[in-house]
Amino acid sequence: MTNQKQHGHTPTDGIRALTREFAVSSFHSDFTGHLSLNSLFHLFQEIAWEHAKLNQFGYENLQEHGFFWVLSRVKVEIDQLPRWTEAFSLKTWPSGIEGPFALRDFVVSDEWGKRLVNATSSWLIVDVKSRRPQRPDVLFSRFPLEDVERATSVNAPRLPIPQEAVMRSYDLVTRISDIDVNMHVNNTRYIEWAVNAFSQEEFKDFTVKKIDINYLSECFFGDNVTIQLIDLHNHEFGVLITRKSDRKHLAVVRFLTEQNVK
Repeated sequence: MTNQKQHGHTPTDGIRALTREFAVSSFHSDFTGHLSLNSLFHLFQEIAWEHAKLNQFGYENLQEHGFFWVLSRVKVEIDQLPRWTEAFSLKTWPSGIEGPFALRDFVVSDEWGKRLVNATSSWLIVDVKSRRPQRPDVLFSRFPLEDVERATSVNAPRLPIPQEAVMRSYDLVTRISDIDVNMHVNNTRYIEWAVNAFSQEEFKDFTVKKIDINYLSECFFGDNVTIQLIDLHNHEFGVLITRKSDRKHLAVVRFLTEQNVK
């Protein structure tokens, strides 16, 4: 995928929204021929970092103050995902403040402007030394907020820990490729692990229409992790990701699916 153009004002004016255009590459497709869910989350992360950097509240800017960004919650509503080779655009903008969270929205549109995916995310500013969240108003003056337009009707929710019976589970040990510049597992790995909890046949039989994910605790190199798939009924599935050594819940995911017509 290659970036082609940028929309918005100059960085000194504050870029309220940033749009990038892409085409779905083979290595960003899943076996159904669509943009994979983990690639979608990769793109959310990359355009969010880029937009933050352009407005002087990116990774390097927060580092100067001893802070870093942590993604806490994401809500994704999917009409359809673009297919292999298809062109699409991705737009993002800071969409408000909710308590300790800085909100950021995303929209994926096809080349004719039809919305394919709507998403919102909730981010924390965390102190590098204490690992404790800071209120986003420490950088509020730098946010070129665009809170009139929203991608979704509600913010990403807090998810309960699912109590239903586990359908299946698998274990893994985190490796070098899982770790990002903040020295913890990158947020995109969790959605990849969650998707991998399904069988290929299950994933063929339905289409994912909504995803909610809460990131609950940091995960580090060498951690032994359990991923549990849980049937929440009515075409909903939960995935609970837990560190085995201390039973700490690292993330919880909820998928709303729609059965494919055969």
